[in-house]
Amino acid sequence: MRITAIEAHVMGIPSPGGSAPSRNWIFVKVLTDAGLWGTGEATTEYHELAVVAMIERHFAPLLVGQDPTRVHQAWQQMQRCFWWRGGVVAASAASGIEQALWDVAGKAYGVPVHKLLGGALRDEVRLYARGDLGLPTCLDEVQAARDEGFDAFKMGPGRTVAPFCEERQVDVAAAQVREVRAAVGSQCDLMLDCGGIFSRAAAHRLLAEVRDARLQFVEEPVNGDIPHELRALRDAFPQTRIAAGERCLTRWQFREWLELRAVDVIQADVSHCGGIGELLRIAAAAETYGIAMAPHNPYGPVALAASLQASLCMPNFLLLEHCRLRPWFDRVQRSGPTIVGGRVLPGDAPGLGVELDWDAVAAHPYQPRPLRTFQHADGGMPLT
Repeated sequence: MRITAIEAHVMGIPSPGGSAPSRNWIFVKVLTDAGLWGTGEATTEYHELAVVAMIERHFAPLLVGQDPTRVHQAWQQMQRCFWWRGGVVAASAASGIEQALWDVAGKAYGVPVHKLLGGALRDEVRLYARGDLGLPTCLDEVQAARDEGFDAFKMGPGRTVAPFCEERQVDVAAAQVREVRAAVGSQCDLMLDCGGIFSRAAAHRLLAEVRDARLQFVEEPVNGDIPHELRALRDAFPQTRIAAGERCLTRWQFREWLELRAVDVIQADVSHCGGIGELLRIAAAAETYGIAMAPHNPYGPVALAASLQASLCMPNFLLLEHCRLRPWFDRVQRSGPTIVGGRVLPGDAPGLGVELDWDAVAAHPYQPRPLRTFQHADGGMPLT
């Protein structure tokens, strides 16, 4: 069996209410001369067209004609055959292709990918929900998630203060955390995603303010470019898990974080870090330092399916992010993993266990996404 073509297909997803594009899902399709094909996901905000070009113009010519079941060999070529290494464009493109190759391999051998990886360590994967439904308040979003059976929820730092002032934003974030915790009691695990917008001083005050809320973790309280800052916060607040890592690529970028013990929870993303195999290699390295894994996954159904296969095989798995972009998440799938009560179940379908409606993908083309920006009153920008 040989690879005959590698394609990238972009699907534009409106935000709730349709006011602006929320995501552009990038699906990767690897075709073979045996009639099998595999699907992966390389969704990457703001760099979608560059990722598509990397897949179709650079990696596809390299891999066409090769055996698609030699997944590690293909990954090594994508990682090492080009002079410039690193960067989210190449890493995301390689991640999507790598997932699709695992999908082909699973279909060729007639088993789910986790069977090829050594078998599942657990019977289900716990998910946490986010505020993706466009409801009026964070409390409304939490209640909707709980009504669906989710017992874990991640919120952002509240409505953005404009012009941006981190001290006022700390007040907003802390007030929201206290309000939500008071409403849900101890029956729901809560997390706070700061998106790296705070200085260490402001993050220190925020963590002190929310200490009694018993958060599962606080994500990116400071900019992850400086892992020493994360380590300083972790030392100052040992009772609060610090999480980060969605913007790190491959095990080499995580090495310094592990050696510093910068975080309690690593949030590597299967669509950026290098794919399923690399996510598991990062997890194995993290396990030696006693660090948990909560994979970042705010994307589409193929990324969920790929994250599921990896999460089933992680000894240090904590929980998995899930983005409920409705109705598009369900409409684009002909079949996919089963979600029940805030858990996703493995299933017996070969490969990744997800098949897309390619007509639905084609019916929703790419749309430019508005940039996420913050600005001080003087026109400057925070060091996010």
